Amino acid sequence: MTTRRDFLKNSGYLVVGISAIAHADSAIAQADGALAGAQGAAAAQGGGPYPDLDFRQLDSWIVIRPDSTATFHVGKTDLGQGTGTAFRQMMADELDIAYDRTSLVMGSTDVTVDQGGSGGSDAIQTDGWPMRRVAAEARRVLLELASASLGVPVAQLAVSEGVISVAANPSRRVTYGELIGGKRFNVTLSGNNTDATTGVAKVKDVQQLKIVGQSPQRYDIPAKVDGTLKWAVDAKVPGMLHARNVKPPVAGATLVSIDESSVRSLPGFVKVVSKGNYVAVVFEREEQAIRGARQLKVNWQKPATAPFPNSEDLYTYMRRATPTSSAAPNVVGNPDTAFAGAATVIEAEYEVPFQGHTSIGPAHAMADPSNDQMTIYSNDMKSYGLRNGVAQFLQMPRDRVRVVWMEGPQAYGRTAADDAGFEAAYLAKELGRPVRLQWMRDEETAWDTKGPAFTVKMRGGLDAQGHLVALDYDARAADYNHLGYNEYDTVLISQLMGTRRAQPARGGAGNPSEMYAIPNRRMTSHVVSLPLIWETPLRTGNLRDPNGPQQTFASESFIDELAAAANADPVEFRMRLLTAATTDDSGFKRARSIACVKAAADAFKWDARPSPKRRDSGNILTGRGIAYSYRSQTVVAQIAEVEVNRRTGHVWVKRIVCAHDCGLVINPEGLRRTVEGGMLYTLSRALHEEVKFDGEKVTSVDWVSHPTLTHADAPASIEVVIVNGDPNPNRPDLPHYGAGETVCKPLIAAVANAIYDATGVRLRRVPFRDARVLAALKTAGV
Repeated sequence: MTTRRDFLKNSGYLVVGISAIAHADSAIAQADGALAGAQGAAAAQGGGPYPDLDFRQLDSWIVIRPDSTATFHVGKTDLGQGTGTAFRQMMADELDIAYDRTSLVMGSTDVTVDQGGSGGSDAIQTDGWPMRRVAAEARRVLLELASASLGVPVAQLAVSEGVISVAANPSRRVTYGELIGGKRFNVTLSGNNTDATTGVAKVKDVQQLKIVGQSPQRYDIPAKVDGTLKWAVDAKVPGMLHARNVKPPVAGATLVSIDESSVRSLPGFVKVVSKGNYVAVVFEREEQAIRGARQLKVNWQKPATAPFPNSEDLYTYMRRATPTSSAAPNVVGNPDTAFAGAATVIEAEYEVPFQGHTSIGPAHAMADPSNDQMTIYSNDMKSYGLRNGVAQFLQMPRDRVRVVWMEGPQAYGRTAADDAGFEAAYLAKELGRPVRLQWMRDEETAWDTKGPAFTVKMRGGLDAQGHLVALDYDARAADYNHLGYNEYDTVLISQLMGTRRAQPARGGAGNPSEMYAIPNRRMTSHVVSLPLIWETPLRTGNLRDPNGPQQTFASESFIDELAAAANADPVEFRMRLLTAATTDDSGFKRARSIACVKAAADAFKWDARPSPKRRDSGNILTGRGIAYSYRSQTVVAQIAEVEVNRRTGHVWVKRIVCAHDCGLVINPEGLRRTVEGGMLYTLSRALHEEVKFDGEKVTSVDWVSHPTLTHADAPASIEVVIVNGDPNPNRPDLPHYGAGETVCKPLIAAVANAIYDATGVRLRRVPFRDARVLAALKTAGV
């Protein structure tokens, strides 16, 4: 049997378009899964160069072998949600080849085109289209080759599972492998950028798709279950050293001196590396590096002023601070006049703390500087940005830097994986040897990038009939220095070294996403800055659906408060706000919003009544709450059922129902698991997660001081209703939209609304930890 490595060595096809056999080995190791072990890949790297693949070449995307199997090369990363399986389904369908005859290479910068990596739920919605188009073009080219081979016009040919036959005489046939196996397509595509890549062929109509809409077993699961998968944390190469960072003990501290003699005599000692306020120790073995980091004596000078308030005073600080930036108000109608004429005016304020990624596996990376190049083994979800940023940071040519993407725990936003990749690469270049760097648990929880804290003021006006006639939304976010991905002058090592940019990147608070028809509304948002901008553990960046959960917690909690004031059922109140008809795109999305809210209520068997319910007797109080939102073109409505323990304040979310419309569904089972995972993640943010700090450092640094969702907290039932349609039967079928991030937006509000329904107590500060809930119940006399 011809192996992938033999195929690439013996054929004219090379994924990266160069002639180095050793580099072909790297490409094939990629196709065999996570480099067939990082050690083998490093030995095969060959030293580059690693030029960008031309996305306009069909050969950059698809390989056909003599045995008629195919490998797809895509510039995305799978963050554990099964998007790789979905990519294979879409491309196999367009190519007309069986799913199990395909494999996938993704994320590594030297063997895939740059599609930007993952982020923004764009994998299926945006990047799936060029994948489909190039596969459709490959099918078109193969049909033309078959037409020439069989002497029959293309219109008289049929194709199925990699075999092209004469429709009138199926015995006359030729396989994909016989047509092009071991050869290049040599077909140039068009398009101004990767997302626009296309050929001559058109993608199939949805009715022609056979693999899309099915749920084949995810190819990545077996190796994860049996332990054979090579994760990024497992990457090893000969001669590899181990490093650990030594962070400043308080934010903004300045390095005064290092006593290297405190660790020089330890076994395996290699070097203490420092520049500016960045300090790391390097040893031969990992346990030696851990010991060295703990034992190194460093003299630091605290800053003259406090870098930030303590967490208990955070919201007071945010309300009093002068905004560093404010977005232009979004005003509809005349809110002031409407409020003046309202029969009832309701006001409330909501608070969401800094929340971190706190990945269960701390950030890590391994960098190898062999042969005057730099190879970084990382699970960074934006490997192409990591490559570009490291090249700038180390002042190396881009074609001497590559990132080998491997699976790992750091995902869903701007995580510390970015930082670890830069740190490993810097240390490797300094020492001239491969270096594996990993953060410690307390370092990960304290110093990873945080989602910004929010305070939101809401005001609503109801008329005498209980209709919402005016709404004010005013948000503040502690988000002045919002970090981008893999920016060479904002990663933590750059900040600590003092090589940061002159001006920070300002973030934003934004507005909630819903389709309510409110005749008069005003939405304003502001950014406030903490005293310390650089070298702080309270550095902000994208956390899954960056500001959506914060915004939606406030807006959807307040919609429930308005419904209660109007003595209206929460579902009926929302449906009333969604029923305004319009023919523009917002009306199209509003119709889908109505369908989702209705589908969730029907699946839950919602009983129409105002909240709160009549209070239960005994210590366990039960209730249900709904919330709804959208992101881009994906619409979600969620209902949570809770039990609240009157004696302890403990909240158990017993059941969740989620109605989800993301258009054309590629893999229904994969979608359900993605939605379930996203809701469990958000449930952890609702019930547990909060970054605590004392005015100079983060104090929530482990699983005790920073708890997260456990199996004991998991709901007994999670039901996902896939709403894949529209009330208009003449509407063309929807395209495929993003799925993952939208589910994070409404759930915190749904839980808060359910707690109110159960207890009659409104919780306006996240998270809903036992002590906070119990205190609120006691204050209300429940």
